[in-house]
Amino acid sequence: MGLRNKTGGKYITILQGKFCQRVPEGTEGSMKRTNKIGNVVFEKFYDDFTGKLVGIKTQDGTYGKTWNFMFQDKEDVYTLQLPYSNSFSTAFLKILPNIDLTKEMKVSPSIKEVDGKTKSSLFINQDGKTLKHAYTRENPNGMPDMEQVMVNGVQRWDDTKRLGFLEALVITSIVPKLKGAVTPETEAPITEDIGTTGKVVDEVQF
Repeated sequence: MGLRNKTGGKYITILQGKFCQRVPEGTEGSMKRTNKIGNVVFEKFYDDFTGKLVGIKTQDGTYGKTWNFMFQDKEDVYTLQLPYSNSFSTAFLKILPNIDLTKEMKVSPSIKEVDGKTKSSLFINQDGKTLKHAYTRENPNGMPDMEQVMVNGVQRWDDTKRLGFLEALVITSIVPKLKGAVTPETEAPITEDIGTTGKVVDEVQF
């Protein structure tokens, strides 16, 4: 699936459980929305996309730190931009060691209610099979546990060490294997819809 151009490059994120791309007003199939800071925007939504991973980097911006996952689809390169501390990005990072980086993959987001709580995740499919996490509760394979901390008198889960482990994995084991890795000439602004990127989360996301 090739994505249309927008100012600053081909960037997508996840909104309401679907891949979302900001597009110009009047784009066929786009939807109008007022975002968190009151601006009217136009977006297109997708259930999934297929592409080959060609680059990974982190980016700091006004709205926080993000992961930028760059995918190539034929002649197009586009970037999936997700919060640094986020269920979708963490799920993808935990699957990375099991991905054949020489092949395309199908990427699909999922949001569902489990026992009254919203559970978000990302699924990767290659060669007709859904890939499993390389790091699980039963077999963490060196990935640190989340830690409980007190914030304003409330006990929360902190994923600082876990994210440090996953970022080190990306830098040392994944990026060197990527073929045709690219860096966009113009960095995309991290929009208000990306969400928070703090290290403290409300519930355990393994």
